[in-house]
Amino acid sequence: MKKIRKLKELPAGERIFIDANIFHLYLRGPENLKKECKEFLQRVETGEIIGYTSPLVLDELAYKLLLKIVEERCKRNPLEVIRENTLIISSCASDLENGIFTILGIENLEIVNVTREHVEIMIDAMQKYFLLPRDAMHIAVMRTLGCRNIASIDSDFDRVPKVIRWIP
Repeated sequence: MKKIRKLKELPAGERIFIDANIFHLYLRGPENLKKECKEFLQRVETGEIIGYTSPLVLDELAYKLLLKIVEERCKRNPLEVIRENTLIISSCASDLENGIFTILGIENLEIVNVTREHVEIMIDAMQKYFLLPRDAMHIAVMRTLGCRNIASIDSDFDRVPKVIRWIP
């Protein structure tokens, strides 16, 4: 079993890929986790550590935020609400925008575009490590960057050799 490390212990100068759940905790998590994620992302802003993410992470974050906003407003299953009334998506857009633009405003956070090469590596990672496509895509992006660190609460990444998972 892999040793899991705490984000606050990530050495200066390290490179790390940041998963959607870290951003979600930063925006909407319980206060203790929110604080730890904020401190971590401040280290990215100052350039103390080098942070990467991808448009797929931002897509995942936007989707999670949308579902949470709909659930809080309607007090029921957000997917059912959206299926019944797609207009709810538009009415939640400004709340969603605030969260996404907060993340986009993080200085020194590099958003890495996904390419055909990443898709090919993704398939390989799915087969070797039994990852869902989006997680396998994160591994593909990390591989092309030569990055072995990931900030995530998702334990599925623990199946990938040489990848170190860092948690709040």
